[in-house]
Amino acid sequence: MKKRITAVIMSFILALLPAIAHAEDPEGLLTSIEKGTPAPYSGILLDIPAAVKIKTDKKYSLMEYELKLDLEIKKITAQHQLVLGNLQARYDSLSEQKISILSIKDKEIERLQEVVKNNPNDYTMWWFAGGTVLGVIFSVAVFYAAVETAK
Repeated sequence: MKKRITAVIMSFILALLPAIAHAEDPEGLLTSIEKGTPAPYSGILLDIPAAVKIKTDKKYSLMEYELKLDLEIKKITAQHQLVLGNLQARYDSLSEQKISILSIKDKEIERLQEVVKNNPNDYTMWWFAGGTVLGVIFSVAVFYAAVETAK
């Protein structure tokens, strides 16, 4: 029984201890006083609107900076997305240009191969004709030279 009573008392003490430890306001004291009354503590005296402004400015300044940071991050992200999109479009157009140029080159190569197949480089007929003409001319010249030397 004694242990139970001790446990209950210790439970109440442990439950109330954090409330006692955090009784003071960590952000400072704010007390309203009337004109002519002594101040409960030494410090700087502010009127209610100034004190409220200081508390709200402190409270919302972190949110304001987080919003500004988020806005800047979104701006930079949008700029990078724009640059990335432009580079992707340039890459795509250059890829299509390369493909079309290679296609044109392949078609030209095929066309030239067909021309070569239809007109082979067989000049044996011209060599035969040229050799015959030169042989006749050479024979006539030798005959003429033999007749002239005989005279």
